[in-house]
Amino acid sequence: MDDRIDILNLLYLAEQTFDSGDLEQNITTWSDEVQIETPFGSADSLESYKQWFNQFYAQTSANGGTRHYVHNPIVSVNGGRAEIIAYLYIINASTGGFLGSARIHEKLKKTSAGWKFTYRSVETDQDLSKPTS
Repeated sequence: MDDRIDILNLLYLAEQTFDSGDLEQNITTWSDEVQIETPFGSADSLESYKQWFNQFYAQTSANGGTRHYVHNPIVSVNGGRAEIIAYLYIINASTGGFLGSARIHEKLKKTSAGWKFTYRSVETDQDLSKPTS
């Protein structure tokens, strides 16, 4: 059970460090394998992830910042690999207004430094081509 707690703590750390713009701490949640797929861009290396992070954080900050809340995480551990399926709820940090919800799929591997992400996919529940109200 300790692996699951460590994995969830890593997930929460990743979300909170994104919301605070702490790229250096956020990067520590990733392994040497990086693959991220979101409606707001993708990355396939640590360098492209840093660029994605900075661009997306600047965009969300300009609109009041974000708070990412992870709900109903299901963690599966298989030896030195793990997966998380969860819901993500995002609100505007300055207004508390709803920004969206999504389903996230994470893959991790256990390293000498602990659990680290290797993959993330974010699938939004909303049709992003329609204006928000």
